[in-house]
Amino acid sequence: MPSAPLRKEQANARRAPAAPRRLEAGRLHDGASRALRLVIRTDRGVRLLELDQIECLEADGNMVVIHTADSEQHRMRVTLSRLLTELRGRGFVRVHRSVVVRAAAIVAVEKSRYRKAFAVLRNGMRQEIGRADFHKLRALWQPGVIDLDALSAGLHLVADEV
Repeated sequence: MPSAPLRKEQANARRAPAAPRRLEAGRLHDGASRALRLVIRTDRGVRLLELDQIECLEADGNMVVIHTADSEQHRMRVTLSRLLTELRGRGFVRVHRSVVVRAAAIVAVEKSRYRKAFAVLRNGMRQEIGRADFHKLRALWQPGVIDLDALSAGLHLVADEV
């Protein structure tokens, strides 16, 4: 028969919340990113969403609205900043306080009146670029070749000569 302290330890272990699933840190090799999925709960179970299908993540309180390339929307109960830390180094960049986009999904950047700019995504969405995050995308206005994979680490020009 187990002793009282051992039973107490076992009971506490059962009550302890499960550790949150984290994406592995570091940069991925080309083929390894296809294996990563975002797990989204649905009414009928879970959906495993490839990171390449995600166009943007939009904050809605303590929920995140996930917009996909085929114009679907999914909701996930997690804060945007927490999800962004888990996706760091995977090609996602914050363009606004409440919006994170996948760098490879940006097809254009439109300037507007009153010093506003919008990131245009592959699925046609336009997301405003916040003033605080505007400097991250400043290299898009310079001629040259841009490495979109390095956008989340800080955008830089690869080649400056034409």
